[in-house]
Amino acid sequence: MGEPEPLRVRDALDKLVNQFADPLSFFRELIQNALDAGSQEVEVNCEFAADGAGEAASEDGEGAAAGDELEAGALVLRVDDWGEGMTREIIEKKLTRLFSSAKDGDRTKIGKFGIGFVSVFAIEPKAVCVDTSREGEHWRVIFNEQREFSLRRREEPVDGTKITLLKPMTRGDFKRFRERAREVVKFWCRHVPGEIRFDDEVITGPLDLDLPCKTRVRHDALELVVAHAEGDEGFSGYYNSGLTLAEGRGEEGLESIAFKASSPNIEHTLTRDDIIRDAGFHRVVEQVHEAVHGPLCAEVFEMLEEHVAHAAHEGLTEYLYRAASWHVQRRRPLPPAARERTVARSPSGARVSLAALLKALVGGDVFIAGARSPTTDALEAAGEVVVLVPAEEPGEDAGDEDVAQVEEQPVRTFLSAASKRAGGHVSHVRDRFCKPLPPADDREGARWRDLRSAATQLMRDYGARISDVQLAHFDYPESAIKDRVAISQREACALEPLADVRVIGMSFFSRRRALLINADHPMVATLTELARSEPEFAAYQLVKLFFLGERLDAALDALLAKHTMERRCQRLKS
Repeated sequence: MGEPEPLRVRDALDKLVNQFADPLSFFRELIQNALDAGSQEVEVNCEFAADGAGEAASEDGEGAAAGDELEAGALVLRVDDWGEGMTREIIEKKLTRLFSSAKDGDRTKIGKFGIGFVSVFAIEPKAVCVDTSREGEHWRVIFNEQREFSLRRREEPVDGTKITLLKPMTRGDFKRFRERAREVVKFWCRHVPGEIRFDDEVITGPLDLDLPCKTRVRHDALELVVAHAEGDEGFSGYYNSGLTLAEGRGEEGLESIAFKASSPNIEHTLTRDDIIRDAGFHRVVEQVHEAVHGPLCAEVFEMLEEHVAHAAHEGLTEYLYRAASWHVQRRRPLPPAARERTVARSPSGARVSLAALLKALVGGDVFIAGARSPTTDALEAAGEVVVLVPAEEPGEDAGDEDVAQVEEQPVRTFLSAASKRAGGHVSHVRDRFCKPLPPADDREGARWRDLRSAATQLMRDYGARISDVQLAHFDYPESAIKDRVAISQREACALEPLADVRVIGMSFFSRRRALLINADHPMVATLTELARSEPEFAAYQLVKLFFLGERLDAALDALLAKHTMERRCQRLKS
């Protein structure tokens, strides 16, 4: 087969020159080549040489009229490295011959296609100069505008390889080029292991994420950092030897997770605009999942425990509970270390572990309360899991949205996720239970003896199965009964399901219940005074208020009135 036609060779070269969507991507190629050549540092310098100035001028305008955006001149761009350099053979067979690369087959060097250098011509430089030394040879390669080159021997050695590009442009264009160039170099090269400087500014740093809860994994050549994002949108970054391959949103199944992974098993496409999604790539993604559901999960619950126990990580309550919710609502097994971590406190101050929470929620209930109360103490004593969820009361001008936000506490969101995982229920204590408090002493009970006696007699005349009528206090933190005049209980002042506080049996086989009168209710104070002169009428009003909204109707009212009048007449006759 004959030699290719010159036109076809030129077409191929044009395609390689413009192989990247962003012409400034050539920075990545040059820095990549420098790193592959063993250089631990790369220096990029942008200078402006004004026409007739005789020397390069900085962006600040040294040697030229400051602020003259239209001043003619040229960009002088230098990319210097201190790598192993090139011999004549390498220059002739690798640098200036397309599609040939010494890197092929070496997975530690990602520029395996050997076509990166020609991308420097994408910005259409007037000239490109390459100075290099190796094995006692010192060379200069000069490319002109037509991409033709000449090879010259140098007298002085060069430490590594130094590349200089010249491109005519105005001072204003230079400033814009320099700003954009810095962004491009930092984007593609900010995590390389060496030191990359742009006009003396170090722009490289470790593979890291600026997020509160994160963990690192190093396995063979893989370096990985995973974290919980601070919003719902995740982040994924793929790198090879620290050079950026692709960045974007989180992977499927890792929503709200941010990660950066650097591995020689990840390679970019020929055009450098995507990742080759082969077996190596999928193995890295699998390792990301393992890190998220293993070490990161353990870190989340360790931080949450510190926060709950010592009020550590101030300002991260919502972040940590949202991260914990993310893990709990997944169906993957949780690390044993995470299950033993404290995730909340009970109203009494006891620690509640994730394991205890999930165990209680397996077909059962977990209770929440905004404050410690006799009810929460009784539930804790009975072995129930009660979680303290202090709520900030909305202001006077709060609307419905503000009230809703009070209900959506971070810990409640977490408990909701846990309940969905375990199949149980989360209920507020005030919606399920009550526990009245007994009178402070006997003297307090003596004030209402007349009301108690009359109410006991009326209830028994009516046929209610009551064991006693007692005074009690209903007003305690988060009480659901403080506005009630009276309730019934199986055992006076014990923990009682709220659904049973109006139960009064009428049949012979019904269990007797105690009727408790609310000592803190203003109506009870009024009825207590009335009972001194009209105990029957006071008892009549009390019993009606007890049945109000539940069983009170005209027939019951008539029956109570009948018994009241009979007792009153009987008292007056005696």
